[in-house]
Amino acid sequence: MRSQYRGTWLISEMESWDADFINLVGQGYLTVGRNNSGFMQFGAVELDLDWRVEDAGGIERLEFTMQGFDEGDPVSGRGWATVCDLKMTGRIYLHKGEESGFTAIREKKRRTATCPQTKVISLPERISSADQCLEPRVYVVEVLFKQQKPPLMQFACDLNIGPELAPEIEEDSWGTRGSLEIWFMEIQGRKLTLSIQRAHFKRKETYLRDLKSFLHDMESLSYVERVQIDKH
Repeated sequence: MRSQYRGTWLISEMESWDADFINLVGQGYLTVGRNNSGFMQFGAVELDLDWRVEDAGGIERLEFTMQGFDEGDPVSGRGWATVCDLKMTGRIYLHKGEESGFTAIREKKRRTATCPQTKVISLPERISSADQCLEPRVYVVEVLFKQQKPPLMQFACDLNIGPELAPEIEEDSWGTRGSLEIWFMEIQGRKLTLSIQRAHFKRKETYLRDLKSFLHDMESLSYVERVQIDKH
């Protein structure tokens, strides 16, 4: 049942803090990754998570410990969460600090449009994704290949993406490049969907530099038709 928790969850509400604080430096979110690792960011708080799926009074839930920083000051604590459909609810307890319930919504996967592919790739005045005004937040990137997609390991090697604790890159697996954590979310025909986020405790300036470089490198690949980036 671990798969129902895995992925990125966008924080929509917290008891103790309003939306302005939650999204102070970008969309607040919680990521449940492989090998019991995860990450949570809201306000100026960044937390590394160590999670398990446990039974609590006959109810299965995600339980985790937390360790990280709040505006540079070390913080730690614990928390739990349950999932129903696309909604996560839970509670966190900061050690010798505040506690708060929270609600989060699963980050939706991008679906292939039903319109012909030419409407996707023939937009006028193409602008490089890397030249957009980027912020230190989670992004979803759609990569459209010119013909049939190349082997994912070739794509990963061409971009210097290393598999994260796995023998190779595949759909629904993670990779890393510098300060970037890259989730290979979905493959549909010639389109590959990626989710990109900042690696734990990496500086925002480093993340933006690495993100722009990564987008430029993707667009320069001879077999890539188009790269499109969306904020999340």
